Amino acid sequence: MPPDDRFLAGYDVILSSVAIAALIGAIALAPMASGASIPSSPAEKAATAELNRNILAANAAEEAHAKARELQYQEQIRQQASQYEEQKRRWEQQQQQYLALLKNKNNEANRGR
Repeated sequence: MPPDDRFLAGYDVILSSVAIAALIGAIALAPMASGASIPSSPAEKAATAELNRNILAANAAEEAHAKARELQYQEQIRQQASQYEEQKRRWEQQQQQYLALLKNKNNEANRGR
């Protein structure tokens, strides 16, 4: 089953979140690397906390969607397997009926000789 647009959109959300987190991490590490020690303002801390909450919420939502898609896929596989087994049972039954019919015709033909 090829991935659909919703599935790919979920990856876009994850990739965007990871990119934002990486950018924030790089920005946070840059002052440390240069030896500068600039304390974050309350507004920056609040913005970072809000961004982290948004990332966590987006990741949780995507995980829930992925889990739902996986469950749906597993159910589809189960149904297809069930349908296959039913078709196989019917084919075997028809094959047995056909062979029995051939056997009866051969017996009738042999009696007629």
